[in-house]
Amino acid sequence: MPQIYQCDAASIIIENQMFSFNDFKVIASKCEILRLSNVVIMNNDEIIPETEEDQFYFEAAISLETLFQALPNVKTFTYNLPKNSLNIIITKTAEELLKIPHFLSLDLFKISQIPEIFDIEGFYGHIKENKKTKIELDFSRHLSFRYKFRLRTIVAEILETESRDYKLPRIYFSRITRSAHDKMLALHYQN
Repeated sequence: MPQIYQCDAASIIIENQMFSFNDFKVIASKCEILRLSNVVIMNNDEIIPETEEDQFYFEAAISLETLFQALPNVKTFTYNLPKNSLNIIITKTAEELLKIPHFLSLDLFKISQIPEIFDIEGFYGHIKENKKTKIELDFSRHLSFRYKFRLRTIVAEILETESRDYKLPRIYFSRITRSAHDKMLALHYQN
């Protein structure tokens, strides 16, 4: 990365990497399409030790909303979170994302492996008002019964609503019924 000092790429795919925030801003700040998979953006050049199980400690990882603020031109954002997404998604992530003006003008927002700490209640309010962005939310397999129950309630509420004046999201989590998943998927792609 030290050789790259400017990047004008419109589309970027990054997989299985760790970046400093400064390096990430150099390569991605002008992109319109960004796909991240198992990527950790660290708070600049802090060194993070590996654990015995080849998992990294993510105390120095920046939050999703901080990452998103550095992407003023992005229109399509896809992020498959690493298994240990500590500090990437925090309790205020949904609230803070909704304060970022260019977040509200995305064409696609797709995020996978969402942990339970994500404020689905706050984000659901945005979903019901969203008329522009295709939203796809895939949740982690490690959710409490209570959180899954709330997700089931949200999915049922969305599917039971006859007149929707918002873009229908795609929400997936383990234990969603096959019929609810299929119906949501069909409606999502009709939008």
